[in-house]
Amino acid sequence: MSWVKWSGVLASKDKGGLGVSSFFALNRALLLKWVWHFRYDRNSLWTRFIKALYGNSGSIETPSKVAYSSTWLNIVTEFSMLKNQGMDLLSFMKKKVGDGQDTFFWEEVWMGDMTFKSRFARVYALESDKKITVVDNMNHNVLGFSLRRAPRDGVEMEQIRDMIAILEGVELPAMHDRWIWSLVGSGEFSVASARKFIDDHRLTGSPHKTRWVKVVPIKINVMAWKVRFDFLPTRLNLSRRGLELQSILCPNCNKEVESTSHIFFACSMVRDLYRKIASWWELSYSEFDSYDDWLDWFQVLRLHSKHKDMLEGVFYDMWRLVWNFRNKSLFDSRSPSKAILFDDLVLCSFYWCRFRCKARFSWVEWLKNPNLTL
Repeated sequence: MSWVKWSGVLASKDKGGLGVSSFFALNRALLLKWVWHFRYDRNSLWTRFIKALYGNSGSIETPSKVAYSSTWLNIVTEFSMLKNQGMDLLSFMKKKVGDGQDTFFWEEVWMGDMTFKSRFARVYALESDKKITVVDNMNHNVLGFSLRRAPRDGVEMEQIRDMIAILEGVELPAMHDRWIWSLVGSGEFSVASARKFIDDHRLTGSPHKTRWVKVVPIKINVMAWKVRFDFLPTRLNLSRRGLELQSILCPNCNKEVESTSHIFFACSMVRDLYRKIASWWELSYSEFDSYDDWLDWFQVLRLHSKHKDMLEGVFYDMWRLVWNFRNKSLFDSRSPSKAILFDDLVLCSFYWCRFRCKARFSWVEWLKNPNLTL
């Protein structure tokens, strides 16, 4: 029985998912890596081979209409289709001009968000050298020295003045021109960033971010994720799916309906555990009726960031133990003991704190003071 949409699992943690990602996004991100290498590794053999077949731009901006198909044209066409769906990944590949020797003044985007030939079309029509580089054009005292004739009054004169105003004070640094990936601050292309961008546009998720604690194992984080979004087969959820049950009461207390909010926050057995954790960590205890109530209480706690992460991991581990206890109560022949739940929680917390945080203290010391210096 499915309790969550697959797209919800694939969605990023920022969208309330698990960040598994889709094969669709991963495949396109890996294809985009070839486009990045084509632009970044301009002197490699295969880049020169592609340019010999499809021109210096490799038909990236304007896919060629040829009678035959090729792997490269299929890659270019794929990103043209993504652009039509609102995912213009190629726009994140921007030219960062250094000395200007490898950048065309008119035909490449090197300043602003569009080419100069599109922005100043009337002046471009007068240009005698359409392939002039930035350095060749900027090294002359008079901008527009290579024009066939002087611009006339009207649109031509207005455009040449605007272009001069934009380029006034621009200096070319002593470094090579290079491509940067503007989607990340480092400027280096990564498959992960491209994959995340595609998934964020294709997958719908929750407006609430997934909380993820790195000090506890993945399975415990996944369990907390299920608790938050009510993705567990509680008796109430099963009855809503149409299953006939003898009882929908909580098997731990037999007093209230077994919902996610009850079994993890409002049940008398769980509240005893919350009291013990609060006493253990020397915190003021407050009763919770839902995940949102617990989160509001937890966020205002004043603890060191490392200790707060550990405490959140303790609560996550407690929810896992409570769910295991519930399952054993229902399906095992021998009923589990409630008395050892807290001891199991302390012991489990000690182990993942000891081995994942590399802390050096004994189980007894951890029980006496969980805020020990890591």
